[in-house]
Amino acid sequence: MDAYLFMLWKTCRNGHYSIATLADAIHLSPKQTKRYLNKWQEDGWIGYTSGRGRGNLSELVWLRHVEREYAKRMLERIDRDSIESVTEELTWDWSPAQAGRFMRQLERKFGYTQTTADALLIPRKRNFLTTHPLEAADIHSAHLVQNVFNRLFTIDVDGNIQGELAHHYIWNGTTLSLFLRKDVRFHDGSLLTSKEVTKSLRALIAYPAYAYSYRHVKQIVSNGPYRVDLTLDQRRSSILPQLASIHTSIIKDGIGTGPFQLTQHDDKKTVLTAFPNYFGIRALLDRIEFIQMPEQYDPVYRTSASDSSPIDTIATQSGFGLVLLHPRAGGPFESKAARHYIHRLVAEVRGGIHDFHERAQPNDCGFLESYSQPYTVPDGPAVLFTQPIRIKLTDFTDKVTRWLCQRFDQDGIPYEFVEVGFEESITDFHAYDTIDLAIHAEVFERNIQYAFYQFMTNTFSPPIRLFQQIPEMLKSIEQYDATPFEDWLPIHQTIERYLIDESYFIPFYHDTRLIPYPIELQNITIDSFGYFDFSKLWISNQS
Repeated sequence: MDAYLFMLWKTCRNGHYSIATLADAIHLSPKQTKRYLNKWQEDGWIGYTSGRGRGNLSELVWLRHVEREYAKRMLERIDRDSIESVTEELTWDWSPAQAGRFMRQLERKFGYTQTTADALLIPRKRNFLTTHPLEAADIHSAHLVQNVFNRLFTIDVDGNIQGELAHHYIWNGTTLSLFLRKDVRFHDGSLLTSKEVTKSLRALIAYPAYAYSYRHVKQIVSNGPYRVDLTLDQRRSSILPQLASIHTSIIKDGIGTGPFQLTQHDDKKTVLTAFPNYFGIRALLDRIEFIQMPEQYDPVYRTSASDSSPIDTIATQSGFGLVLLHPRAGGPFESKAARHYIHRLVAEVRGGIHDFHERAQPNDCGFLESYSQPYTVPDGPAVLFTQPIRIKLTDFTDKVTRWLCQRFDQDGIPYEFVEVGFEESITDFHAYDTIDLAIHAEVFERNIQYAFYQFMTNTFSPPIRLFQQIPEMLKSIEQYDATPFEDWLPIHQTIERYLIDESYFIPFYHDTRLIPYPIELQNITIDSFGYFDFSKLWISNQS
C-alpha cells in the first residue's frame, strides 16, 4: 500500500494539473512525482499524459478506485496480522465510511493473539513521553514508571510511610541512614546495592526539576553494600515523604526492580513483561501491551483470554482542572481587578461544565479535595483589556479552553491562542513565560498532603514557574522545610486560599476517568494514579 498514491487519490480527481500541483499534493519534488506517476501508470492505477511544452498541463485519469481497494486490503490485514502492523495506515485520511469499518473490525479483534500467556491489551492514542523516572512528569508516563521501578519508600492515602526498597532507616544527627533490602534484583539479574541507590539519588538532586526540592541535601554516600547515608543541613522530616514519590524510583542503566520489565518500546507498541525474580509477589499477568491506535478508536481494554467478551466500566478520580492567571510584568493579569474579573466569568460558567464535558463536575472549592472549603467569588467591576490575553492551547485541554473562551467572546474580551505541544508544556520550563492564561489539568498521587506539596514545588509543575512573579508564594512554600510532614495541612490551606482569593488559581472542575474493561479481568484495584494496579490483576479463563 502506497501512501503517496493514496494521498494523490484523496486530493486530485480526474483532470488537468501542472506537475508542480501534483507534487505539492503528495509532498514530493517534481522529479520524484514524475517517477511515481510513471510507476503508477505501469501498475494500472492511473492514465497519465504529460503536458507537451512549457505551461501545458498534464492529464490525470484514475483507472481504479484506490481507497476501495486499499480498504479491502486493510480489512484482510487486520484479520490476518497484528494491530501494530497497520497502525501507520490507520492514520491516513480515510472516508468516514471506511474508517468506521476499520474501527468495528479493530474492536472485534484488538491485538488478539490466542496464547497460553495471560496478557492485557490496552489501546493508546499517543506514545509515552518517557520511561525514565526523573522525566515522568505526565500521568501516563508516571503510571508506566510505577510498574517498572521501585521507590525507597511508599506512602498511603493516610500518610503512613513504609519501606519499599529501604528496609528501615535511622537518624544520626543530620544524617538519614537508609538500610536496603537484601537480594533485590534488577531486571538484568544483578543485585541492588547501595552503589546503584547512591547514583540514582545523586542524579535526582542534581536534576533541574527537583534541585529546589532537595536543596537541603548536602551529601549522599554509600556506607557498606546495603547502607546509604543522606546528610542534610539539619534534620528534616519532609525528606521521608519526598523519598516516596515517583521520581525517586531507583534506576540502573534504564532498568528497574519492579513487578514488570520493559521489553519493547517504540512508536507502535510498548510491552511490559512480568519479572519472575521480583522481590515482592510475582504478578499473575504475564504481559501488558500498550498498542498505538487512531484517535477515534474506542479505548476498551482486551485480554488474551478472548477477542470478544462482555465489557464493564469503572470510574476513577482523574484529578482536577484549574485556570491559571499569570501576573507577568506588563501582562493583563498584573492587575488584581483584571484577575478578579476573569475569576467571576469562570465561576459563572463552571456550573455548566458537566453539560459540555460529561465526566467533569464543577469545582467551587479548591484543590485539596475534602480539605477544601467553598469560598466567596471576589466582587468588582468589569475590566477593559487593552491587549489580547495570551491563552495557552494544548491538545489535552483544547476543547474546554475553547468552551471557556466563548464566555470571553460575550464580553468582547480580546485574546489570542498560543499553541504549546503537550510534551513542550511539561518539559519546557519557559513555556509559560509569555502566557497569560492556561487551563491546567492535574492528577495527584495517592497521598494528597504530599501531592499538593509536589504540585507547589516541582519545577515540572506550572505553579513554581509562576511564583517568580509572586514573592509572597516563595516565602510561603519555604515553611514546608521547617515543618514536620504531619503538620503540613494548615500550610496547604493557607496557600490554597491565598492563590484563590488573589485569583491566581481559579478552581474549575473535578475530572473522572472511565475505564472500559472485559469482565474476565479480575481483582480490579486502583493504584495511586487512578489506573489499574497491574501487579494485582488476573484473568479468569472460565468459559
